[in-house]
Amino acid sequence: MKIVDTFEIIGRGLVVATDEITSLPVATELLATITRPDGATFAAAAYKEWLFWRQPVARESEAFLLRGLSKPEVPIDSEIEITTLC
Repeated sequence: MKIVDTFEIIGRGLVVATDEITSLPVATELLATITRPDGATFAAAAYKEWLFWRQPVARESEAFLLRGLSKPEVPIDSEIEITTLC
């Protein structure tokens, strides 16, 4: 999946919005493998979240909370692969 937007939530971490919707579980720790546009790859704990956009029209989008990371570490257009830990 491609990361199409990022924002930080103080006290929670980095949220990355993706270009796809999956059937992954919400509120369960997942494993994210992130590949930056420069080719660097690393892993992080991820938690699925839902985003609700209201402008210009209402739509739902999938996002993942990545604890301990910041926006410069995960640029837009990075690829993210999410897997369950079980």
